[in-house]
Amino acid sequence: MNKITISYLTMRKIIGIVAIAFPILLILGALMSGYAPMQPSLSQYYWTTSGDIFVGMLVTFGIFLLAYNGYDKKDRALTMIAGIAMLFVAFFPCEGSDTANYLFTFLTPKITAMVHYSMAITTFSFMGFMLFFQFTKTKGNLSNNKVKRNKIYKISAIIIWASILCMGIVKLIPGVFEATNSFRLFFWLESIVLWAFGTSWLVKGEVILKDI
Repeated sequence: MNKITISYLTMRKIIGIVAIAFPILLILGALMSGYAPMQPSLSQYYWTTSGDIFVGMLVTFGIFLLAYNGYDKKDRALTMIAGIAMLFVAFFPCEGSDTANYLFTFLTPKITAMVHYSMAITTFSFMGFMLFFQFTKTKGNLSNNKVKRNKIYKISAIIIWASILCMGIVKLIPGVFEATNSFRLFFWLESIVLWAFGTSWLVKGEVILKDI
């Protein structure tokens, strides 16, 4: 196995680890600094003591997606769009308590939040598309493990799309967010998206179901 292959496997593993660890580190970062209340969404951690973790991990995530070449030009375009959208999510926060504390202060908090949410939806949607249509590609005959990996990719994509749909219901239907916020349903739906995406990248990085 040459050095280029090793570097790409490592990159895939890092993307997977960052995606899976992201929600957990936000909670732990806030708890360790004495900020106990769990936030209603991942984005709200921007306004807590985990704000630097939130921005730092999103930037790391985005840069790795931008640096990843993939199978072909289409794969490259998808990862680039997802990476750019991830950076927008990091630098354009949702509305919070300190509305003056963000990068592009010439924009109103409402506009900044609109950019944040639209880019988050873009990122999540492209995650599912990437797994279902790109990760399942192969050159030559399918090995038994490749068939199993493809099932994981497709199931993960469906989980992501189903979670996005549920997030839309929670946010858009009056009263649903308030009724489910006590157990932070929206936060866990976002986390499920990242965990499904991260798991697929670890599989792609040959942590499990490796072709020998």
